[in-house]
Amino acid sequence: MIKFLVLGLALVAFASAQSAQGNVSVLGDITVTGALRTSKIRSNSLTVDGSINVVNTITAETLSAESAESTVLETPGVSSPTGVIHIQGPMASSDASVNATLHASSFIQREVKQWALAVHEDFEEKVNGWSSNAVSACEGNKHLAGHCQENGGEVSKTFSGLGKEHTHLRIQANFHFFDSWEGESAYLKIGDKVVWTDMHDTRSLLDGVDVCGGEHPDTKMAVPIDVTIRHTDDSVDVAFGGLLDEHPCNESFGVDDVMISVR
Repeated sequence: MIKFLVLGLALVAFASAQSAQGNVSVLGDITVTGALRTSKIRSNSLTVDGSINVVNTITAETLSAESAESTVLETPGVSSPTGVIHIQGPMASSDASVNATLHASSFIQREVKQWALAVHEDFEEKVNGWSSNAVSACEGNKHLAGHCQENGGEVSKTFSGLGKEHTHLRIQANFHFFDSWEGESAYLKIGDKVVWTDMHDTRSLLDGVDVCGGEHPDTKMAVPIDVTIRHTDDSVDVAFGGLLDEHPCNESFGVDDVMISVR
């Protein structure tokens, strides 16, 4: 009699489980040795020891997985305990109207750490921190120093806040040679070390275009500077100059688009 009663209760429970339509709540642990198929998983904390493949949507406060594949991932932020996030494959959007911005202190592409731009000064707005903050303009484009600007032949600045998590530093800029250079040299110094030089001589020039400054042809404008050195400090001293021996209204220089990058 007891045996039939237990069997009857089991059948009732089975029938109830089969006919119930709604949510299933598990207060303890649940272990699935085979396959778990469901259209939606909601959890305040979900830990996956193996792999999880999501075709539709997964919503969770916390998701921990060694490997996870998702058709769509929506999240207000992405972080990593190590501070480094690796992305394999391209990042793209199928909606051309989406305008997204990626902010990162460092970026690794194909296992190579890329340059991170720390400073960019184009001198179009207010200039601060240089030994001479005077600017000039050619065809409406502003640059540091320039025609008739007294600066002692050099403009310098200490850049700080570069961070110490880098091993190399890269400086890029454009250098303008104005007016009657007669074989003098221009230079870039990082600290007390000269890392770039160039020279200019207008005495053999028969004609040319007077772009800016005095009544002399300006045939050497926007000369690119691109220097890389080993560097680990949080700050760097940078100086641009020219070994000129005449008044800056006769011969001068300009510097534009100074960029400092680290990696």
